[in-house]
Amino acid sequence: MKIDRRFFLGWAISMVYGFWAKGQAQTVNPDNPSKLLINQVGYSPTHPKVAFLLNSNFSTTNPVQLINVRNNRPVFETELSAPRQDTASQDSIQRIDFTSFNRPGRYYLKIGEIQSYPFEIGQAIYQDAFNKMLRSYYLQRCGVAIRDSINGIGHSPCHLNDGTFAHTDDMHRAGEMKRAQGGWHDAGDFGKYVGPIAVTVGRLLSLYEQYPSLFSDRQLMIPESGNGRPDLLDEMKVGLDWMLTMQRRDGAVYRKLSGKEWPPMILPNEDIQPRYIYGISTPETAKFAAALAMAARVYSDYDVLLAKNYLKAAQKAWEFLQNEPSMRVDWVEGDDSGSGKYLAGEWDTEASLTTDKDDRFWAAAELLITTGEAIFSEYLEQELPRLSYTLFEWKDPSALGMADYLWQPRQQGSENLKVQMKQKLLERADRLLDTVNRSGYRLALDKFIWASNKMVAEEGITLFYAYKLTGNQAYYQAAVDQLDYLLGRNHFNLSFVTAVGSNSVRNVHHRVAVAKKTVIPGLMVGGANTEAQDGIAPKGLGPLSYVDDQRSYATNEYAIDYNAPAIALIGMVMAEGS
Repeated sequence: MKIDRRFFLGWAISMVYGFWAKGQAQTVNPDNPSKLLINQVGYSPTHPKVAFLLNSNFSTTNPVQLINVRNNRPVFETELSAPRQDTASQDSIQRIDFTSFNRPGRYYLKIGEIQSYPFEIGQAIYQDAFNKMLRSYYLQRCGVAIRDSINGIGHSPCHLNDGTFAHTDDMHRAGEMKRAQGGWHDAGDFGKYVGPIAVTVGRLLSLYEQYPSLFSDRQLMIPESGNGRPDLLDEMKVGLDWMLTMQRRDGAVYRKLSGKEWPPMILPNEDIQPRYIYGISTPETAKFAAALAMAARVYSDYDVLLAKNYLKAAQKAWEFLQNEPSMRVDWVEGDDSGSGKYLAGEWDTEASLTTDKDDRFWAAAELLITTGEAIFSEYLEQELPRLSYTLFEWKDPSALGMADYLWQPRQQGSENLKVQMKQKLLERADRLLDTVNRSGYRLALDKFIWASNKMVAEEGITLFYAYKLTGNQAYYQAAVDQLDYLLGRNHFNLSFVTAVGSNSVRNVHHRVAVAKKTVIPGLMVGGANTEAQDGIAPKGLGPLSYVDDQRSYATNEYAIDYNAPAIALIGMVMAEGS
């Protein structure tokens, strides 16, 4: 595979700066708990630039200097705010605003003997992170050999015998084989799940529809690069085509495919246990219908036959849902012995998991946008009053149906529906903005559970949507605040995305990374989780319940649906900056 020299050069420079920064950080007294926290990627020249000084004894009269990395000379001075205690972490935080400085370059902040990691001010600051995070999906592919000449990561083809039906149902007998190779490994393990793949595809295809200029062919240097189609669409096709293999001939969709035991820290081709296909589910069938309906319209510009096949599958799934009006999940005790449940359970207790109305709503919205058929509009009119605008995820994907409906240009749409959707979205955004203003770290999240970083990114997207609807800069600032947190402006002074930023997470709970003894670039980890179910991260500390330890699957695992909203938030900020 041919390597794009510009891509490789950007990666090499980021690694050199990373080692430089770690050396610089050692000049700070290790006994001093004070830290200068910044977005370690950087800031757009015309956008807000805010850093935090953590747990210091400095007064507001002490100047903060902005230092040019090239010559270590100060180029700007600004002031500290008065200290403010963050309730969730009990940290004392002082705000540093240097928005008025807009000269492109590479800098660090300094006060007394304390200095920040370096960061950039510039127009294209997020492109490298954006590409790395998108490329993570290629490295998660299942059923094919991975030969990544950029990062040196690879393994032989894996899981070529996927899969065997775990149980007898209306269409198949237990032990019967079905060809279901392909797709992506869900996270640090090797399971494949329709729910997370569907919401991943949905989030990223929605970003593509709103901002197609963010994507191009040869952008990611994957095997399909150069075929005339944006690399994003080539990668999303991997997930979409695997989902097709999970559809039954009556339109129903099976939930997941995995082994009966969690694999050890080995490469995927070394995981040779039998792999099973587990029961059908109306929530998964609906999410499948939504993602495939989106794909039908997105891919029509590049492959008409493929787009028609996607639409046919989505319509067949919807037809099954009409014949199965109540929520149905074919689940048997023991189905989750070697894989995630992705259903209501001990750790997932949200009310949305007791119904599939939210999943069906997303499906109806995307089918309406794609086909314009009145039956779907009638369904939305009926169901919308019962729904709130919520955080988009596999537990409740209805919010993306509302957002896509608001911004889609294909159908005229109902003004009544649009008014309701806007009101619901802005009501949530206002609650989020209130949470941001009460938080010392300006976080839109006030509960820290499994996948909190994913939630931070999704709430940032909601705030960005509110900005698009109203033009209110307060929403935009709050959206950027969420990105700042993920990329280093947090208690740990740590970028939660591997190889992005000077001090980024390194010890991800990820079998390929552990087996290869390497850092896979572009993986966002789950983040603080006060329940710390793995027994490794500290428990009961809210935003402080996190540890960069590969054993901590509850806080430090990557997943495909974690990366998707972070990519989307970065993409939206990039688009706004340009």
